[in-house]
Amino acid sequence: MVETRCVAVVTGAASGIGLAVARHLAGEGWAVVAADCDEAACVKARDMLDGKIVVADIGTPAGAKAAVDAAVEAFGRIDLLCNNAAVHPLEAIEDHALKSWRETFRVNVDGTMLCSQAAIPHMKRAGGGAIVNIGSISGVVPYARGGAYAASKAAVAMLTRVLALEAGPFGITVNCIAPGAIRHGERPEAEAPPANIPVGRAGTTEDVAHLVSFLASGKAGYVNGSVIVLDGGATAGRVRAGGRKH
Repeated sequence: MVETRCVAVVTGAASGIGLAVARHLAGEGWAVVAADCDEAACVKARDMLDGKIVVADIGTPAGAKAAVDAAVEAFGRIDLLCNNAAVHPLEAIEDHALKSWRETFRVNVDGTMLCSQAAIPHMKRAGGGAIVNIGSISGVVPYARGGAYAASKAAVAMLTRVLALEAGPFGITVNCIAPGAIRHGERPEAEAPPANIPVGRAGTTEDVAHLVSFLASGKAGYVNGSVIVLDGGATAGRVRAGGRKH
């Protein structure tokens, strides 16, 4: 076991937002344990991640425990849990398969609860820590055919608040990031800026990673139980047609 000051577990970390968060934290000097159920993606991610990779289904008690235990066994502690793993079906409610509905909640909600349940005792013993849940603006402003995902992310937001109430007295902050349109990879030069996003661009996985890093830092020690929308202003309101720029 190697003792280190900052240890993070990031779920769903073999691709997308999770991979960006894991890479960013590693670049800041964190010891990172990346957990993902996709074994093939984990193999590909090994070349991009400076840390320990665990193949685990965090939607099960055994998988969630394995992800957290890997950090404690390797580094002696866990300072940050980033609950990012999620599935995202697109089905109209009228035709929604119960299997995919339940799978969405199993991973998105059960996984967040189970990983938090496994991590909190270790954080309590260490005198504090941070949990950052990756939600979605879909949990705030839903869209058609995204019922399971939107409902699950709304549940993650509420679970965040409950965890903040329960864990806060032990020095553990719990917050939720609700990203909007996040682009994975490079943005084509010729692509027009999104009309519905006031800042004029889609978000990047790095935008999310920077916010996770901040919420895990001592600078965010008074931020607890918050759901922080990260969408460039897309859900702030409506842009008036024909309005002038000043």
